[in-house]
Amino acid sequence: MRLVITGVPGTGKTVLAQKIARKMKLRLVKINDVVVKKRLWKGKDRFGAKIVLMGPLQRELKRLMDAGNDLVMEGHLACEFPLPADLVVVCRTSPKLLEKRLSQRKYPKKKAEENLMAEMLDYCTICSLANYPKKKVFEIDTGKKLGENAREIEAIARGRGKKFLAGRIDWSKELEKQLG
Repeated sequence: MRLVITGVPGTGKTVLAQKIARKMKLRLVKINDVVVKKRLWKGKDRFGAKIVLMGPLQRELKRLMDAGNDLVMEGHLACEFPLPADLVVVCRTSPKLLEKRLSQRKYPKKKAEENLMAEMLDYCTICSLANYPKKKVFEIDTGKKLGENAREIEAIARGRGKKFLAGRIDWSKELEKQLG
């Protein structure tokens, strides 16, 4: 199984991917670690985040996926381009909870606002649906307990996750409030 877990920063991808990798006995590939290890970046943005070389990153991630079938690949950039994944799970979090998580991480206000807007606009879901077959893209609400989210992903992996197909989570009411 080649599983991709993606979503906006702060949605719980990393912790969930670690748990899934252990439970399902999959190798864990953290995209941010690949970027650093392979030096696939060319400077930093105004927030201090690495500016990733997307073409070389996509080639490296594809190489890693082609080299082994039993892995979970985690990172927000996985929605940006197609990879040879069997399943893609987009982690979604209510804007209120996401704002709290980003605040706890001490995200600069502007960066937090950008990530909140990306979540409310379904950015990672839309990109995933553009880059992967629709029947392979699922969404889970990571505002629940970690164990429950892990069970949801296991159900998806076993072919019993139809109710989690992408497009079911909608933060448009929160977006309307934000835009006032």
